[in-house]
Amino acid sequence: MPLYRLWEMGIARGIRGVGQNYEAFVQMFHRDASATGNLDRYLEIFDIVELIQAGPDAVAECIRIAINGAYRTGGMRKLGPGGEGGDPNPVFAVSRLELRFNPMKRSGVLFTRNGVQGLFDVDRIIRSACESAEESSLAYRGAIKTGLVFCFGRDLAYEVNRTLAEKVQYWRKDYPNIVGVDLAGPESARSLADAADLEKMAELYDIAAGDDLGRTVHCGETTDITIETFLNTVKMLRPHRVGHPITAIRAFFDDGDARALELLAEKGITVELCIHSNMLTRAVPDIAYYGRMLATFDQFGIPYTFSTDSPALQLTTLASELEFLLSSGAGTPDQILRAFDNADKGTFLNRKRDVSTSERSTQ
Repeated sequence: MPLYRLWEMGIARGIRGVGQNYEAFVQMFHRDASATGNLDRYLEIFDIVELIQAGPDAVAECIRIAINGAYRTGGMRKLGPGGEGGDPNPVFAVSRLELRFNPMKRSGVLFTRNGVQGLFDVDRIIRSACESAEESSLAYRGAIKTGLVFCFGRDLAYEVNRTLAEKVQYWRKDYPNIVGVDLAGPESARSLADAADLEKMAELYDIAAGDDLGRTVHCGETTDITIETFLNTVKMLRPHRVGHPITAIRAFFDDGDARALELLAEKGITVELCIHSNMLTRAVPDIAYYGRMLATFDQFGIPYTFSTDSPALQLTTLASELEFLLSSGAGTPDQILRAFDNADKGTFLNRKRDVSTSERSTQ
């Protein structure tokens, strides 16, 4: 969501912590090099972001705004200071979109970290999100198609993640625009190095996704994930895609250990990359390293895609990220075109599902 819309919602709802004025709000929420440096610091501000977006009505509004923003500004090469569109000549339009978020953190985030129920009903939040995405699709007459990917939280108690798994299992039979599950959040909070912890997470993936939904996992963005943990996580969670597997690259560059890259190639797993945020979190030290990383994925035959990560908070767009990759010489036109093709093949919006709306009512 654009920062100016977050500001408007925060003020209207009387949320504490939104800054003394609009300028202070933008400065506080903008994710740039001065406000990041590692994944944990990058994520600090999201507690307030999620609190502003908490509740069924707020979630529905946020979904509409996000879809509108992706369609209007995703192909722009620059944004205004609050995340509004600032390029009169976009280079492309986003026609398919996967939005990912954690419904539990929209139930009143400050109440969920220790397993305590939030302020708002999660069933209504999920239903509002699905119906809002469906309504937007109708409004655009099919010009943009949206799927929802629901995230487990590394920083949430097992019981909270278990609740989310059961809710996704319940609602995915009624809403085919629930297309996937993910695991995200600070890797320092739960690395899944413990075998029992990893086994429990694999069980949650099976409950939520079954054989119908797409599976992705944020894994290996930081040094909190060792190469052994990365290998075990990929084997146990059986993802179709992996977000930011820098651990796999680092093991190969530093130690000549190609096991993780070979596993990604063998399983045909697509790698999700967010150019700007990977550098803000220092997962990738510089753009030259990024170019070397892409060349290595090509060497091993590993497909990759480029995404945005909270683009309005970074004042970036998909078009501007790709332009930066090209202008810096870290990426080539051929690599970007192949990434678009990989996204076309790897999106969870394409997955065939055997969904019966009568299944849930007969359970």
